[in-house]
Amino acid sequence: MGWFEGTYTETLTLAVPAAVARAHFADPAAIVAATKAVERSEIDGGRIHFVIAEENHGVVKFQADYTCTYTLDGDTVRWSTDRGCNCQQSGTARVVEAGSGCTLTYSETIAVDLPVPRLMAPAVRPLVGPMIAKEIGAYLKRLVATLPTG
Repeated sequence: MGWFEGTYTETLTLAVPAAVARAHFADPAAIVAATKAVERSEIDGGRIHFVIAEENHGVVKFQADYTCTYTLDGDTVRWSTDRGCNCQQSGTARVVEAGSGCTLTYSETIAVDLPVPRLMAPAVRPLVGPMIAKEIGAYLKRLVATLPTG
């Protein structure tokens, strides 16, 4: 087993008021809906327990099972997972007023505990990080696409 990590950061201009964007990025139902391949989820206030469908990449199979807590702190939504989960996530979505809309600065890091033999890890690590970053970017696009119009 080994931990593999990817990070994604992007700044976007959104055509909605900042309050609308903040509420959306902190909304558990919107977060679950934008998350790819959710097999099961349980929402308890700002905490979400996710079980993601197993991914099979030939020699590596992985099913994420984690609980993440989301909080809105001023102009920033923050999240992190509980310790002991096989998928660790942490990030921020800072939303500030900008003209008739707002600016979103989004940053997220995901680390997954993959069943990769120790000797294979150095060969796999350069592939997994960018793959995780790409998935985070795709998630962000799905979440932005479902923003209410204000």
